[in-house]
Order: sequence, then C-alpha cells, then structure tokens
Amino acid sequence: MWHWWVWFGVDAKHIQCSGICQCPSRQLLRSKLALEGIELDLGEPLWPWHRSWPKHINNKHLQKLLQQWSQLLSAGLPLLSCVTLVRIEEAPPRLRYELIELKNALLTGVKFSQALSQSGLFPTHLVQLVAAGEVSGELAHLLKQIHEQYSHQENLKRRFKRSLFMPAVTLLSGCIVSLLIIHWVVPQVASLYTSGVYELPIMTRWLMSFSRAAKSSGWAMVGVLLLTYMTWVWLWSMPKTRVSLERLLWGIPGLGQLMYLHSQAQLFLVLSMTFNARVPLLDCLTLAANSSPWEHVNRDLKKAISGLNQGQTLSQMLVKMRWQAPVLQLIRVGEAAGDLALSFTQLQTYYEVQVINQSQWLEQLLEPILLLLVAIFVGSILVALYLPLFQIGQMM
Repeated sequence: MWHWWVWFGVDAKHIQCSGICQCPSRQLLRSKLALEGIELDLGEPLWPWHRSWPKHINNKHLQKLLQQWSQLLSAGLPLLSCVTLVRIEEAPPRLRYELIELKNALLTGVKFSQALSQSGLFPTHLVQLVAAGEVSGELAHLLKQIHEQYSHQENLKRRFKRSLFMPAVTLLSGCIVSLLIIHWVVPQVASLYTSGVYELPIMTRWLMSFSRAAKSSGWAMVGVLLLTYMTWVWLWSMPKTRVSLERLLWGIPGLGQLMYLHSQAQLFLVLSMTFNARVPLLDCLTLAANSSPWEHVNRDLKKAISGLNQGQTLSQMLVKMRWQAPVLQLIRVGEAAGDLALSFTQLQTYYEVQVINQSQWLEQLLEPILLLLVAIFVGSILVALYLPLFQIGQMM
C-alpha cells in the first residue's frame, strides 16, 4: 500500500533538504532518496488528517520558528534557505508538512506572507506583520520583535495560569463535593424528613426541590448549557451582534478590563512595529484592523481609515469614536511633533504595563473570591440539611 511521507535529509553537498514523497514503506523511501544522493534523516507517514489538524500552530513551536527565522535572516541567509534549514523538535506532522509547502510556494514566486496565509496554520496578525516586514524590507528585525513579544506574553500567560491553579482546584473540588451531596446525601436525608409531621424550613425545601430537579432532569440541564454555548458561538460569528457581545465581555468586572487592555496592547503593538518599519499610516491601520481578533477594534480602525482618506486626522476620528483620554492625548502629541511612531510605542508600553498590573490584581483577588463562593455554597447546603435537626431538638 502506497503512503505519502514527509522526509528530511542531507544531500551529497551536506545541505539539508526536505520534501513529500509517495512510497509504500520507509525502507523503499530510504532507497529511493539514496538513488538521488540524499541520506534520509527523518521520515514520517502523512495521513489525510495531518493536512488539516491541528488547526493552529502551538505557541511553543511558533516561538521556536520565529526565533530561528529571525536568526537565520539576520545572518544574511536567503528566505528560502531559512525556511529549509529551520528544524522544530517534536513538531506535529502538519507543521512539518506546512514547512515543506512554504518552501514549495516560495520556489514558485509566492510572497512569504501569502504562503503563510495559504497554509491556514499561522495567526492572522502574524501574517499581517510579516507582510509589513516584506514591504519595509526589515523582515528579520520585525520577526525578532514578534518573537520577543510572544515570549513576553507567553511568560505572562504561564504565570497567570500557574497562579490560578490552586483556585481552580478549590473550585472544582467544591463543585464535586456539592454535587455528590445533592445527588446522594440529600435524597436519603429527604426520605427521613418527609416522614415527619412538622414543616421543614424553607432552605431545606429549596434544597430538596433542587436535588429532585437535578436528578430527574440533569441531562436536560446539560442540553440547555450546550444549547447556550452553541447560541453564543452563532451570535459571535455575526459581526453586528459580535460588537455587542464584545462590549458585554469588556463589562465583566476585572476579567473584562483585562481583555480590553490586552486588545489595546495588541493593537498598538502592531501599529508600533509597522510604523517603526516605515510603513505608511493607512497601511499600518489596515494591517492592524485585519490582525485584530476584536470586531469592535476592527470597525473603529476602518472608520479611522475612511476619515483619513477624507482629510481628517487620526486624533479627530478617535475623538468621534470616544477612545480613552491617554490614547487621544499621546496621538495628538505625536501628530503635532510629526512622530506618531513614538506615540504608538509609548501607548504599547502603557497598555502592556496596565495588562501586567491588572493580571496581578486578578491573581490576588480570584483565590479569596473563589474560596468564599465555595464556602458559601457548601455551607448553605450543610445548613439546609441540619436546620430540621435543630428544629426537632427545639420541639422535643
């Protein structure tokens, strides 16, 4: 049976090479490449699902790719050689396949950004930044900046997730204990209490009603949750409703503010990188709009582009859209001084600091809040179970 193989090897000139070949076995693949003067280093079978899964590249692999590309480009190697020489340990077959497809696309004359976009594996904002680097001729410097920013953001995410580990375990444990009490303990206690002639406290009656409902229609509740999730995904895919949903998310205390600050930091990161790379302002705004995952930001930037085409300034357009005062002030200063690049860089730094401060504040606040919620929920169940005993004791 013939299989497709992704292979990596070294030719007679000791130059690394790679490709995709159809062959029935690894031994025949090795023999076939040996006839071409290539020594097989690695060969992996390429199954049909490997061309479409995983959908997105892993952050760890993306950082390694960016680091190696920037280093090879800075060393003066051609882009094609950089794509060919890059090696990622323990990379999934799809990534290996896409790297070979990138090389083949570059050989046909396709731009690097277009090849990245065609693969569908790389984030949209990265593709847009690579396009800006190609236009400005500073692709190596831009890739280095992107790698540094990705590393910084990944460290921040890793620290935030590590700080949330214990609160999440506490919340999960509390939920499991509460469900076990509701599912097993409450029905047995209810059978004892219902045999009495006295009236049960209202908290106990509510608990028993909830226990019966959860036991009889538990799958219906799960179905409602799944339906709610599917409805949210459907509404999120519609641009008009997505703007309202984004405002709703940004209105969540604490977490919503963090999402908003992160969106602004990402926006001014793109603007800073592209404008410092001497890309025209209209192109910078277009790249930032296309790379932003937030529809609200995308819509505002497109309005700003329309206003700039009509002769208005960027600060005038942002005033109409009611952006925050620090943004307006710094952009006005940059326009007056003729140095918007510095304003974008300062705004990027400002929002990155705000993101760090907000995440640290949430780290300190979430654990006691979750502990308090678990204590209230479990404590309410126990109180509802023991109230009838106190009532019986008073009656006796």
